[in-house]
Amino acid sequence: MKWVVLLCLTGTLTSAVWRSCRHERPAACDLPPRDCTEGCDELVQLLPAMGPGYHDDIIHWEDSSVTSTSYMRRELMMLVKYATARVACDAAEWKGNGGRLGLADASDVDGNTPGTAYGHPRHPRHTHDGGYDIDIAYYQRGTENNGVRAVCPTESEDAFHCTGKPNLLDAKRTALFIGTLFESERVRIVGIDGMVAKPIRAQLARMCRTGLVTAEACKRISLGYETEPSGRLWFYGHHNHLHLSLKR
Repeated sequence: MKWVVLLCLTGTLTSAVWRSCRHERPAACDLPPRDCTEGCDELVQLLPAMGPGYHDDIIHWEDSSVTSTSYMRRELMMLVKYATARVACDAAEWKGNGGRLGLADASDVDGNTPGTAYGHPRHPRHTHDGGYDIDIAYYQRGTENNGVRAVCPTESEDAFHCTGKPNLLDAKRTALFIGTLFESERVRIVGIDGMVAKPIRAQLARMCRTGLVTAEACKRISLGYETEPSGRLWFYGHHNHLHLSLKR
């Protein structure tokens, strides 16, 4: 590692080394601001719908700004845009699908849980309200894009959880994304499927050891998952996405 440190200090970088030098990035990797300083609690729609490292994974009834379920606190939007851009930059040369990450349900235009207006909320009570939460696809391999889809076998369409190893999961990129989110003190928890947890935790441990994820972020990492349904609401529904929640 001494030669890597020396190259970092002297500024003599190659494509294989620059990612280890956290104070250096290519010009093309100028990242958007991570932390909000003004209007942070304002409920805003995710715009533009596509940007560096992300795309709004719109479902068919989101046909206007009124029916969109992509409303969130400004601070949440900024953090997600930062983290997806960071992965697109730092993981550009990694194997797997390096496409844009799909962003799914946040809140309705009025801040309610998506589906509330129709009498059928799509998420547990008091989740996805107020723009504090958002569902986000996993990074994937062996597929054409990083949309919201199962990254593992399921016994049936209504199993709603992984019943086999996550064979389509890009654990490395997903771990970098999660670790980057926890650079912010505002993140409360990231929920994932119980079978997805093991490979992601292994990758996070490596990144924390090497410094790819900062020591401060590593101390804050909190993952919500269940390997059996114990009532904590993490067991079902996270086979095709992770759940990011901010502190209230």
